[in-house]
Amino acid sequence: MFRLIHPAARSYRNSIFLAALVLFAAIQFSGCQMTSANGGTPPPAAPSATFSFCDKEAPSCDNETSFSATATRDLEVKVSWQNVPAGSHVQTLEILLPGGSLYQQTQMAFGVSQGSDEPLVAIQTLPVAGTWIQQRHLMGEWTARVSLDGQVVATQTVELTP
Repeated sequence: MFRLIHPAARSYRNSIFLAALVLFAAIQFSGCQMTSANGGTPPPAAPSATFSFCDKEAPSCDNETSFSATATRDLEVKVSWQNVPAGSHVQTLEILLPGGSLYQQTQMAFGVSQGSDEPLVAIQTLPVAGTWIQQRHLMGEWTARVSLDGQVVATQTVELTP
């Protein structure tokens, strides 16, 4: 005996079957996305840097944020790095005037060995006494910007007062 099936019912069944197949594939695919090839280890943290500013002549560094240009001979800019991957790197430290123009730029190459957990600290001295800073009264909010291998990682401001 033959059964007569209405074409709309067949289309409906095919749609349900196709939707179930797509849902099953999506679930399987999302399960693959949640595990990584290295067993689910999260990616390493991105490199980061923090600044501290000190009067180089002061007996202790209190990481000040404001300095008197008449009382400060040299300003020490310390960059402390975290999460720098192994390999060779170049740090670029830019000191920007209160208006945003470049005042000074220095580069320093350094290497990090595999598995090293040594703290990475770079210190740069910014002369203040007897420089254009005093002579031209370049007072206000200065910006220090540090890059690692051409990518800006951190910025920090420091105030120079008369």
